[in-house]
Amino acid sequence: MKKILSFLLVGILALTSCEPVYKATNFQQTANTHRLIAVLPPKVIIEIKSAKEAAAIKKQEVIESERFQSALVNYLNANQINNKIFIKTQNPEETNKILTDNNVTSLVGRSYQDLAVLLGVDAVVSSRVSLAKPLTNGEAFFTSLLTGYAAPSKITTVDLSLTDKASGKMFWNYNWQTGGTFVSAEKLTNSLMKAAAVRFPYKTKDLK
Repeated sequence: MKKILSFLLVGILALTSCEPVYKATNFQQTANTHRLIAVLPPKVIIEIKSAKEAAAIKKQEVIESERFQSALVNYLNANQINNKIFIKTQNPEETNKILTDNNVTSLVGRSYQDLAVLLGVDAVVSSRVSLAKPLTNGEAFFTSLLTGYAAPSKITTVDLSLTDKASGKMFWNYNWQTGGTFVSAEKLTNSLMKAAAVRFPYKTKDLK
C-alpha cells in the first residue's frame, strides 16, 4: 500500500509541476519596452465529447473564454496597482469591441502582430485553455448532458503566450498543467499566475 501511495504522490507532483517555459534571449529587454498590453479572447476547449450537446458545449466555451479573459485582466491590473508588475492591461470590453468593430470574429490564422497594431498595444497575450469540465454555470450545464457520457480526466491545461508588436515574434510562453479541481475562472487564473509569477517578464523589480 505504501508503495502504491508513493507512486501516486510522485505522479501527482509530476503532473502539477509540468511547466515548460519558452523565453526569447532578449525577452526581458523586449518586455521592458512595453507599457500597454491586451489579453485576447482565450481559445477554450471543454474536453467533453457529446454530439447531441455540441452546440451547448460550444456556447459554454464562449462563456468560459469571456470569464477567463476578464479574470486574467483583473489579476494583471491588481498586480499593477500593487506595483508588483509595471505593465498596464487594456480593458477587455475595449479589446473585444475593437475586434468586433473590425469583424475579427475568430483569431484562427490571424497575425498577433497585426492584432497588436489594431488594438494599439505593445504586445498581446494569447492563450489556450483545456478544461475537464465547465467552470461557469457548470451545474446547470451538466444537467443538460445525457447521463453515462465518457467522463474526461480532471486535468486542466493552460498555454499562455506573449507576442511583441514591434518584432511580431512570441517572446514568452508558459505551459501549465494541473490535476486540481477549480470552481471558477478567477481561482484557475490565480493558481496559474501564482505558478507563473517568478517567470513572468513584467515584474517591476526587473524594470531597468
